[in-house]
Amino acid sequence: MPEPSAVRARRRRWWWVAAPAAGVAVVGALLLGPGDSAPLTVVVDRPAPPFELENLREGGPAVSLASAGGRPVVLNFWASWCRPCLAEMPVFDAVSRRVAGRVAFLGVNHRDGRNPALDLLARTKVTYPSGHDPQGRLAPAFGARGMPTTVFISAGGRVLERRTGELTEEQLEAVIDRLFPA
Repeated sequence: MPEPSAVRARRRRWWWVAAPAAGVAVVGALLLGPGDSAPLTVVVDRPAPPFELENLREGGPAVSLASAGGRPVVLNFWASWCRPCLAEMPVFDAVSRRVAGRVAFLGVNHRDGRNPALDLLARTKVTYPSGHDPQGRLAPAFGARGMPTTVFISAGGRVLERRTGELTEEQLEAVIDRLFPA
């Protein structure tokens, strides 16, 4: 059995290695930030659960898969308290305008107040419809566990992929082009 002083010396050597490694990991995470990490992608391939939500913009038509008119759908779960959501929303609106004839974009405001959500839509100039889900009941049906989550649904109503995390314009366009070719 090793002497107590030898055990202490080993522990001290371990800390000399572990402490700097932990520091490097923390600094790296802070420098990269949440928006620089790759989104988590899950291939799903199952029927999309039907839904109908009150439009976040009062007086607007209900938001549902049926409102997409038989086009493929990019369904984005977001919230005003979510910084990556704020960053990606202008990108989503720009891409939605470019692919408007072939792909529908729908937003779902998740566990949020109407006024902060409307303020975010105004600040980011998002024009596609967003449903209001203040209790967050729809997200679990699509497997969304974090914000933002984007679900790609075929014209036939099948969930093809789900991505959790902020998407860049290039990433979003690449997924759309791969799943919903022109």
